[in-house]
Amino acid sequence: MKLRRIGAPVNEGCDIHGSQLAIQSLQTRGLTFETVVTVEKKNESEGEILHLNTLHDFLTRLKHEVTKTDQAGEFPLVYGGDHSLAIATIAALDNKNRGVLWIDAHGDCNTHLSSESKRIHGMPLAVAQGYGHPKLLEIVGSNTVDSDKILLVGIRSLDEKEEELMKSWGLKWITQDDIDINGFEWTKDQVKSFLEALDEIHLSFDVDSMDPSLCPGVSTPVGGGLTPDQALDLVELGFDSVHVSSMDIVEFNPVHDQGKTVELI
Repeated sequence: MKLRRIGAPVNEGCDIHGSQLAIQSLQTRGLTFETVVTVEKKNESEGEILHLNTLHDFLTRLKHEVTKTDQAGEFPLVYGGDHSLAIATIAALDNKNRGVLWIDAHGDCNTHLSSESKRIHGMPLAVAQGYGHPKLLEIVGSNTVDSDKILLVGIRSLDEKEEELMKSWGLKWITQDDIDINGFEWTKDQVKSFLEALDEIHLSFDVDSMDPSLCPGVSTPVGGGLTPDQALDLVELGFDSVHVSSMDIVEFNPVHDQGKTVELI
């Protein structure tokens, strides 16, 4: 299958300067993109979520681009940009029998009611399941993912209300503490068992899943984390174990990088 790289230089979901420069930074390093979906600023009203109108427009257009790529028989690989873009990348394809492997330091399962920051990059996995602000749910429509078909790996930062929501939805997650205590081979066994029960998945890889001392180019670093080799092993395990129908790589922030993270991407 032909690979189609889609650039999504969005920063509004995170509201921390830098991730909007990721695509330009990668292009400077020689990476080419068949398509780049840019952000168009919209008028905003004060409310429960930052940059809601701007992101609704951007995510709707990104979703269309990913759907079009899939319908053309090409593999959509979306580079961010912050993790809000996953609302579009997951919703773009049929999720009736599809799961999600979510590699991240954060749960990204807040809603507009639970979030303290009101940043949409902390909400995409909630929206993907059908929970959240009505305007974000418009993007997803009926194309939600069943909670029992989602696995989060590398988690080491959850808000209290967010964790309560995740438990109430029956989500499964492997924390970084689980990995450190039980070992990486155990982790791979857990992930493989999850994947083999599915027909296909969306793979979402947040670079802040990796240890920021090794990969500093992120917007919201959390101490500890996966090594680059472990992160790559998990991505490869996904492709080896099940049909991966789409993927995103998110939260690279070149402003905070020291020439390390960009080499891994």
